[in-house]
Amino acid sequence: MEKLNEEDISKLKNAIKLQKNDSDEEALSILWDLYKRNSENGKVIGLLGLILAKTGQRAKAIPYLEKAITISPRNELVSMSLYISYAEIEKHDITFNVIFEYLKLYPADLYLITLEELLEGLLEGYGTTYKDKIIFYAIKNEVPIPVELQ
Repeated sequence: MEKLNEEDISKLKNAIKLQKNDSDEEALSILWDLYKRNSENGKVIGLLGLILAKTGQRAKAIPYLEKAITISPRNELVSMSLYISYAEIEKHDITFNVIFEYLKLYPADLYLITLEELLEGLLEGYGTTYKDKIIFYAIKNEVPIPVELQ
């Protein structure tokens, strides 16, 4: 991963602070500038993707989130944001692939609630194409399986 110089580290910290205070447009302005000089830095790319997704620019966020997840595959927040972004633009096969690729390698933390929601969806007839995988990853991550799905 590309290293940031001290000035860029300071700018990244400022962008994070702005984002936490919901000054997303200001944070994005800083991040676009940082990205021009640090297009291979996972933190810059990831935060850029996360804020784009947060501001409802899901389709625009996807390439940055995809790149960030290849640099930092364990970053569950980036993976979840990518999952939600694909769901929002109704790319359901890719959506499920994102969660399954993550859960194949790493345990769920943020995804625990998602697994619970997917199990509820199965009970309502949603996501049935992926029923076996949803149940497999729910069991693997110790999420209780509803009796109706056992």
